[in-house]
Amino acid sequence: MRDADQPPGPPHRFPAARAGAHSAYAPWISHLVLRLRCGRYRSGLRPRRDHADFLGYGASDKPNPYEYSVAESADTVEDLAAHLDLASVCLVAHDYGAIVGQELIDRALTDRLGFSISSLIVLNSGIVFSAYRPTRLQKLLSLPGIGKLIASRVTAGRLRSGLDAVRVSRLTDIEFDDLWYGVSLHQGHKLAHLLIRYNAERVAHHRRWEKALADWDGPLRLVWGLDDPVSGRHVLEKATTALPHAAVTKLDGVGHFPQSEAPEAVAAAVRGA
Repeated sequence: MRDADQPPGPPHRFPAARAGAHSAYAPWISHLVLRLRCGRYRSGLRPRRDHADFLGYGASDKPNPYEYSVAESADTVEDLAAHLDLASVCLVAHDYGAIVGQELIDRALTDRLGFSISSLIVLNSGIVFSAYRPTRLQKLLSLPGIGKLIASRVTAGRLRSGLDAVRVSRLTDIEFDDLWYGVSLHQGHKLAHLLIRYNAERVAHHRRWEKALADWDGPLRLVWGLDDPVSGRHVLEKATTALPHAAVTKLDGVGHFPQSEAPEAVAAAVRGA
């Protein structure tokens, strides 16, 4: 875990290394994971921004074999907030992080969350299950045996091709080198068949998660790259119908990763939330 307001330096890790210094980028696993932004301490001290990687992503531990789960990721966020003594946070979530965000909202609505959520900003993700379009690779990774074989053959080149396929603007060499470091650390690029389990969890829990977002009356903003083949315009159309209270920022000419494809527009939307 890193406090974004601190000067650069070695990452400060959460106990058990369940949070790390940077995010994992991969079209079939996770991207920005979940960000605790502008959290406020219970003691009333200054706001802070924290970036955390879930177990299996980025700089965190990557056990293999392991049964990764959305519930455990949500538990990690709760543990992190408690560790930092945060009473309230606004969440910025993308891709897998948005699923975890839905779980946290559901816990908040049923008085099972240890902190309050002041606002939620969601970037491209499959928050409406019926509209979500998993890639062929994601479907194959979910298959017993075949998924493990495919994950064992992930290379930097194949990962880059997969990322560029869901973007509009291609990654630069510098951007990709940074992302590959986070994905491949601790052999994390071999875990895709384990991390993709979140899609099976979607099948089981999507109604509960979607209802939670619809029932939540806090500030909600959707910041969306419209040209994302996995969760772009087609998901946003369903989401705005289901979530009429949400503010919406539409980003034309942007794919699955608006935070890196259109960082200024995303930053403006987050600041305005």
